[in-house]
Amino acid sequence: MLNCYVCIALLQVVQLLLNTVGETVTGLFNLSVKHCDGSWLTQLLLMLRSHVAVLRTLCAIICHLVTRQANALSDCHAHALAAIMVHWSNDAQCATGILVEHKTEMDQVIETLPIVPYVLQSLPLSTAVTMSFSLSFAASYVVYANMVGHAFLADENQMLPDQPLVKACAVTPSSIVQLLSYLGPRLIKDLRLQSSNLGSKESVVSCKFSSIERFLLNDSVRRLVEKNPISFEMWVRKEIEVMYDEDVSPEWLSEYYNWVVFTRWHKPSVTDSATPRMYLDKVLQQLARAVLEFDIRYSHPHTCGCCHKVTNQSGRLKQAGCHNVFSLLQASRN
Repeated sequence: MLNCYVCIALLQVVQLLLNTVGETVTGLFNLSVKHCDGSWLTQLLLMLRSHVAVLRTLCAIICHLVTRQANALSDCHAHALAAIMVHWSNDAQCATGILVEHKTEMDQVIETLPIVPYVLQSLPLSTAVTMSFSLSFAASYVVYANMVGHAFLADENQMLPDQPLVKACAVTPSSIVQLLSYLGPRLIKDLRLQSSNLGSKESVVSCKFSSIERFLLNDSVRRLVEKNPISFEMWVRKEIEVMYDEDVSPEWLSEYYNWVVFTRWHKPSVTDSATPRMYLDKVLQQLARAVLEFDIRYSHPHTCGCCHKVTNQSGRLKQAGCHNVFSLLQASRN
């Protein structure tokens, strides 16, 4: 009974901590603060290292929210989680030694990863709502990292008096850039360069994430989206994993797929497509290869009961992810 009360108390402490971080960061965003001192969160995370039970509970809750509850989260949650990840990513003292054990999806092998890579690779992309959360998280990460970037400037206090202080940005992981490049144009039509609908303000972003479109107008975020598009091969791998698009109309997807193919936003990594015909041949080859690899990956039989959930999930993935890619194949032929 005592252990139960301790667990409840730890959960309440972590909930209060996350709410406080989320409300504080959201307040800074709403005030359009460009630069601020983020040492308050650094000190909080450093303090938690002396309270192992609270830190472990915080890590468990963060992983649970990202992997299981993303469809129920809000802007405030995304802001809190992104801010914590910025500090854990850029201050080694805050995150050193914080590891997460998890089972890989298909072969059930236990892996141990640092908390930040695990969370970033676990950001969900299966539905429009979870995509909206992941896009909000990624945009929040970039905006907050730029806001407090000077706090991570190495040797800032050792600069000579006559040297100008240069504003440094916290390092943005490549996976965050890839998310912006993939999800931004998929969910928000204004981010599709060369689109005939620029200025339309159309999107399929969940209404729970009101800050996304404002954040994506941020110069730093837009530069990342426009200068770092992911390859076509990576785009296909992400798109084929979409579980279902119940909140996205067929017309929206059709227009988006045509934009992807014919504006060459996501270019094949091997750019030997001098003519439109050669380019479309390359696109079709990549799509066919992705469908085949996906089918092989999810067609291995499972014999243990613990894999039943994974098998059901792969069936749903096949129904939706492959359907979307086949729609893109059709768009490529037209």
